[in-house]
Amino acid sequence: MSLSKLAGVVLGLMVSTVSFAAEDLANGETEFKKCRACHDVGPKAVNKVGPALTGIIGRRAGTVEGFSYSDANLDAAKKGLIWTEDVLFKYLADPRAFMPGTKMAFAGIKEEADRKDLIAYLKSQQ
Repeated sequence: MSLSKLAGVVLGLMVSTVSFAAEDLANGETEFKKCRACHDVGPKAVNKVGPALTGIIGRRAGTVEGFSYSDANLDAAKKGLIWTEDVLFKYLADPRAFMPGTKMAFAGIKEEADRKDLIAYLKSQQ
């Protein structure tokens, strides 16, 4: 990859991060209640029906120690899927459409603002 292309990718990631940084964390925490039955987040988070989500931003798919992932998630990991803010934004809209075969039985969060807020909340729990 040329230096100019690499600079463009880095700049794009920086711009993307900024767009999520000013979101409503209180609403994001409220949105996380939809996830809490299956996922945990925070310093003492544990795997439940779904993996712990602490540190998800920037993590490779399918890599939480001790969690049994679907073949779809493991395949995504082999292909190098990283949970960036943009990837999570798309995934959370409709997880089963984004990753056919996922074990995650969640219809998704349709409102863009709510997804952005949830992602900002998850990011705050890194």
